[in-house]
Amino acid sequence: MSHFEQRLEADLNQIRDFVWNMGEDVENALRNAKRALLTRDEKLAYATVLGDNPINRDSRTCDRMCHTFIARHLPGAGHLREMAATIRVNVALERMGDYAVTISRESLQLPAELPEIFTLQIDTLADDVLQILHDSREAFRDDNAEAARTLMQSAQRVEGKMDAIYDILFGDEQRLDARTALTVFVVFNLLKRVADQAKNICDQTFYAVRGVAKIPKVYHFLFIDQPDSPAGQLAVAIGRKLYPTSAEFKVAIAGEAQEESPSLTEFLEKTGLPGEELVTEPLQRLEHDFSDYDVIISLAGKTREYVKQIPFHTSALDWTVPSPDGPDEWESLYRALHAEITGLMDLLAGEEAA
Repeated sequence: MSHFEQRLEADLNQIRDFVWNMGEDVENALRNAKRALLTRDEKLAYATVLGDNPINRDSRTCDRMCHTFIARHLPGAGHLREMAATIRVNVALERMGDYAVTISRESLQLPAELPEIFTLQIDTLADDVLQILHDSREAFRDDNAEAARTLMQSAQRVEGKMDAIYDILFGDEQRLDARTALTVFVVFNLLKRVADQAKNICDQTFYAVRGVAKIPKVYHFLFIDQPDSPAGQLAVAIGRKLYPTSAEFKVAIAGEAQEESPSLTEFLEKTGLPGEELVTEPLQRLEHDFSDYDVIISLAGKTREYVKQIPFHTSALDWTVPSPDGPDEWESLYRALHAEITGLMDLLAGEEAA
């Protein structure tokens, strides 16, 4: 290894170690903020607030180190991507340090201890997002793009948990004073943002390793149909044919599971659409999983006739499509669903949908 290569590797490892240690400080700050909130430890809360100053200084130092590395070594594509990704990870870590400060300041405003149900929820959610953050940092350190992709799914599941938490917070059973309710809401929101920043670190890992600016999102769709209607099953077949890797499709009805009809099977074979696993599931079996879907689409009336409470992060659409009573109507239904599905995926993912 030449002297130049040794110097480049030494500078690179110095930056990697610096970012890792900064991440450890941020994790500790978030952990301390949680502890200060749950135990009403005023001393720890103030220590966490003041301890953000070294993190801010480290963030500025990291930024200078990365730009100095680029200017000194004029790195090739791989190392240049790593520096660009490191600069963005540095920003994410600095922001999470700010989240720890805000949680600590909120804890100092509480007039009394939090009800046990919220201490348990905060404790559990904080541990989950801190584990996701730690694992995302490890994936970035180890250039592990596959681990980053898996962690993205774990981080996204945090959004689904928020709906249940908000139901408790704003439900009739828990009556909190305005100050306490605001604090609980802010803390849950900030913990969710930690998960979002962990997703950003995963994105940067994928970019540094693969050169892909963002991990492609897989969209999840649920079609709701009437019993004995083939529209939902046909929609799933069309979606799977057009977007085999960028979306997942499922169909449900209010009733028992339903196999595909012989006429649908004939049409699928004729058009070359996939006919595997098109069984329509009972809607009641999915009622606890609605938050897993990006979009719920009714093909028979209003979505809210089937799903009374649309999850916060889920969108609901009502599509009007023709009923196939003959060969010509099958073609009309196919064209209508094809247009709706491609239009929706183009809106959500653009060129990434292909």
